Amino acid sequence: MKNRKFSVLLVGFSDFGLGRGLYLAEALSRLGLNVEIITNDPIYSANNRSRTNKFTNGKIKITELNLGFLRVLFSSVIGRLCIYLVLTFLYFLYMLKTPQESKILYSRGVHPFADFSCILYKRFNRNVKIISDVTDLWPDALEYIKMNRVLRRMLIAVGHSANYLIYSKIDAIVTLNAVMGKILQERFKRDVHVIYGAIDLDRFKPIDKKDALEVLPQEISSMVVGKFVVIYAGTMGPFQNPLVVVDIAEQIQNERQDVIFVVIGYGPLKQELKNMVQRKSLSNILILDGVPHELMPFIYNVADLTLLPPPLSSVPRMYEYFIVTLPKKFIEYAACGKPILCMTPPCVASKLCLEWKAGYHILPEDVQEAAGIIKVLKENRELKEKLGKNARRLAEELFSIEHAAKILKTVIE
Repeated sequence: MKNRKFSVLLVGFSDFGLGRGLYLAEALSRLGLNVEIITNDPIYSANNRSRTNKFTNGKIKITELNLGFLRVLFSSVIGRLCIYLVLTFLYFLYMLKTPQESKILYSRGVHPFADFSCILYKRFNRNVKIISDVTDLWPDALEYIKMNRVLRRMLIAVGHSANYLIYSKIDAIVTLNAVMGKILQERFKRDVHVIYGAIDLDRFKPIDKKDALEVLPQEISSMVVGKFVVIYAGTMGPFQNPLVVVDIAEQIQNERQDVIFVVIGYGPLKQELKNMVQRKSLSNILILDGVPHELMPFIYNVADLTLLPPPLSSVPRMYEYFIVTLPKKFIEYAACGKPILCMTPPCVASKLCLEWKAGYHILPEDVQEAAGIIKVLKENRELKEKLGKNARRLAEELFSIEHAAKILKTVIE
């Protein structure tokens, strides 16, 4: 593997940023491989090429396709399909432009579109090997999206047929937890390798709250200084419903004036969250737009408790899909050594949280219990610090780039 001619092209779609793909690229680079990333300009955030190049010290080439129509089409299912088809074609053309003697194509999705680009290219270069990194069950997730029922059934049927065809031609499959691995293994009769997550533990690490506050903009630090801070950072949508924060904050507001809830990010439920906060006159919820990724470790480190919210219960069978996921925010919370409150149905994240004694798991409807946990941690600093240390230990054991590199070495060999 130390032959520098042996290279990896990581292919993937980006909505917020490279996330898992960036850290996996770093893990592959540490194995002595040339690594290049081809992706799109993120849908929900500004161009991130400069900061990702800074993260990798420029040793990983990152090419972002700047397609202005993405944001316009992304709001509808048909629009997204159009985006994925266009990117499938563009990724394939990019591969043809950069032929190399020996190459691994690492597909980060959206599946099976990115995989199809790789398989199509392999017809022109038989030396290529393809690894598919599956972190979402597609087309199963269409079950939980509002759309025409007939169209949904048709797309799911076509999607499953495409998956069976495509995964028969993939050389290796990687996924993010054992539950998802078992599903994929049974579905495609293939061995599946598990990489829970990968994150730079030197960047996402415990930082003293006072030091973190000094780095953050004044409009944030002035609102949270001297208070017990509960943070949710991420997408505000049907898979991560931030509206539960309103219920907890309402329970807390009359009893504790020194607790504040900070919700950071974008998504379709953000405006509804703002409307509810205004309607209920809640002064203990601070709603912020997303911040540059390099600031996120400091955001997490002003938290005394981090929140993993549930999916929307009003969407049929949403919980069934949620249980196989491991949200990126959970990995980042743990890396920063913060206690985690999983207010979710039983899932991979809640299981890890309990196994490692990194926080709590309660059901979404147990709002009073959530408020009680906040009160306990507010008064018991020793317990809060113990849970945080356990969370960091979890991240060091399962989410390090070194751990990912070790598994990738096995996959490649």
